[in-house]
Amino acid sequence: AHRQLAERLPATADFHIADPKLFAETLQARISDFADSREIPKRLSEQLQKALREQSLQAWSLIRGCSERCPLCGSKCDLVGEHSRHHCAHHLFPAFHGWMDRSTGLPSFHHCLSCDTREGTYECRDGTWRKLEEYVRVDHPSWLPFCTESAGTGDRDVQLLRAAWVNCREPLLEHFSPMADECPEEWVKSYQEEGRALSRKDLDMAKDTIRKLRLRRWIPPE
Repeated sequence: AHRQLAERLPATADFHIADPKLFAETLQARISDFADSREIPKRLSEQLQKALREQSLQAWSLIRGCSERCPLCGSKCDLVGEHSRHHCAHHLFPAFHGWMDRSTGLPSFHHCLSCDTREGTYECRDGTWRKLEEYVRVDHPSWLPFCTESAGTGDRDVQLLRAAWVNCREPLLEHFSPMADECPEEWVKSYQEEGRALSRKDLDMAKDTIRKLRLRRWIPPE
């Protein structure tokens, strides 16, 4: 009823008030009745919960980012917001995602910016083997142009990835079993960090943290 009345009233109402005191007392009483109503806390709670859910979803979408992954190494697209083309500035060795040779179990260290990767052929969904650009165009067109970074960027990333693999490989090999432990000796000599390299027990700690995050029970360490 009050909505119908509000629609019929002019936008700028200028009505004469015969008794200001009576008007003020009546208005105060009506506002008090409205404020003391049980509907107010309920409505406020519903509005707050709705706003918190929306805020939580927005925050999580920013944290999670785009869900698309590089068709070669599996690294996440690092673009945020609405976009139709995907891009990844820093690619991982496919081994970090568990990719290995099917016959030998050796981890894959083919970086997306390497010459071997660009010159290789890839099997498309239709069973045809094509060169890299053609493979991406046919099966993953939203990733074009693919890997436009300079060779210098790739070289720097490869050095960092080799160091990361040397010091993180033990829990990764356990997680991606039956992946074989194949790490070039020169990598170990150059990048091994005694006292900082992860061990297999760190895998259990990581799984426990992920489990608590999913159950919303994780508490940051002090």
